[in-house]
Amino acid sequence: MVNTMETNNSFSFQRLMLLGKQSFVINKKLIGISLGGFSGILFLILWGNQSGKNFSNWQNGDYLGTFASLFFVLGIIYASLSFPAFRSKEKSMAYLMLPASASEKFLFEFVNRIILFIFLMPLLFWVIANLEGSVVHYFVPELKNYTFSFGQAFSEISKQPEFNTWAKLAILQGCLFVFISSFTGASYFSKSPLLKTMFTLSFIVAAYTMLTLLLFKGLNIREFRPVNDRVLFIYGKNCAIVALAIGITVINLCFLAIAWFRLKEKEA
Repeated sequence: MVNTMETNNSFSFQRLMLLGKQSFVINKKLIGISLGGFSGILFLILWGNQSGKNFSNWQNGDYLGTFASLFFVLGIIYASLSFPAFRSKEKSMAYLMLPASASEKFLFEFVNRIILFIFLMPLLFWVIANLEGSVVHYFVPELKNYTFSFGQAFSEISKQPEFNTWAKLAILQGCLFVFISSFTGASYFSKSPLLKTMFTLSFIVAAYTMLTLLLFKGLNIREFRPVNDRVLFIYGKNCAIVALAIGITVINLCFLAIAWFRLKEKEA
């Protein structure tokens, strides 16, 4: 009994690695098939997009647009598949009985579903995009811009004067919010987590939007001009970006806390 309690309340990096190894052994065939299928589909998508632009009009920014679309769509879907054992009672019992603490299970899912995806997806896209570009260029010389560079794309974005440290943090936290919200929904909802998460977030946004409109109409805020032309503590565009970055960061931390306590609740 004491050993069980110690396992539930302690953190062991060795147990975390064993949990990852066990997951890889069980899912290695699925991982291989998924990577092969994604590579083939990505090759065809890029070829189709380049063909639609007659190959000669294809630029590095077009590569980035394709990447961004796939990155967020696949990231949302993949994060919404977190804690797959929670989809059925039988698997949930087996998962909760694993010799690993709640913190190890939580960290494994977070790293696997969000961190690894954020780092490996761009690498895989870069490899396939440059391979596809070289192959297509060999057969279709009109494709002059057949190499893709994240560095060039980010360099062009960084040249924007408003792209400061707080703006970068706001963008980073905004991207993480997309994945973390799906991750939290997967930990909270057992059935159809992605649909229920999207519905819940849509309802919350709609409710706050209606509340804001009612406040503007009821209190006539539009006609109110405080000192220094500010709204609450926000004085201008830069201050608004700072507030946005801090606000999204707090929301992400709250979502992670919800996911963590939901796991602890299931453990109990």
